[in-house]
Formats: sequence, structure tokens, C-alpha cells
Amino acid sequence: MTSVFRSRRVGHVSRISRSLMAATLLVAVPAQAQVVGFGRSSAPMYGGTGVSPMPANPFPPMKGTYAPPHKAPDGTTCISVHPSTHPQVINPKIIDQIVTVNNACGQSINVQVCYAGSSDCIKVALSGYQKLQRILGISAGSTAFRYEYRELY
Repeated sequence: MTSVFRSRRVGHVSRISRSLMAATLLVAVPAQAQVVGFGRSSAPMYGGTGVSPMPANPFPPMKGTYAPPHKAPDGTTCISVHPSTHPQVINPKIIDQIVTVNNACGQSINVQVCYAGSSDCIKVALSGYQKLQRILGISAGSTAFRYEYRELY
């Protein structure tokens, strides 16, 4: 009698495991290229202060890899980022590394600004025609830094 009970139990467990495996296959989400945060992003744009910006990649990405940047009706880009540095009042040897993000279009745009080649980032949510100044980070005496930014969709 125990062998019959054991075989029914093993059959029940195997049916449950097959059902769970099938459910995970159904829930799998297809991968998207260049996913940053919660969706797609534009190609990274580079800049810097006190140092030369990152050189452009000589190998362009595959078509469709990045979302196109937001454009104004005249074809200019909506987003511009300008770096600056400012010593702190209490200790002038500590430097705030600041980015000013400007949206020249009427639509709301989310921008991710990072140190170049790093995952140390800030997210800036801009309304139409808005300009925001944010501290990207601080440094002990260095006024030079590189950044990259992407528009998030």
C-alpha cells in the first residue's frame, strides 16, 4: 500500500514541477537592446570639463539599437548638458561637479547623466522648456570630469 501511495505522490510532484517550468517559459520576456532603467534609451552623448571628452566610437552601433534622440521642429536636439565645477563653501578643496541639463522642447524628457564609462548616474526629469542644475558628484580638488548622458524612453 505504501508503494502505491509513494508512486502517486511522485507523479503529483512531477506534474507540479512540469507546470512550474511551463509557467516560467510563458512568462519569459524578450530581450531589448540597450535597455537602461525601465525602457529604451538614446545613444550616449559625451562631454567633460577640464579634460577632452570621450572620442566618438569609430564603429557605429547596429541600426535600431538605440532610440532616436528627441528633436525640435527645426531638427536640433532638445537636450543639452553643460558641465561646471564649484568649490564648497566650508572646504574649498572639496569640489562639486555639476551638470546643467536644458530641455529646449515642449515635451517632458527623462535624462540619465553618468560619469563616462561608469554606472554612477543620476536621473533628471525635465518638463518642457525646463533647465535644471544637479550635482553629479564631488571630488577632492579635481575640477576635471567626463560625463555621458542618454535620453530615457
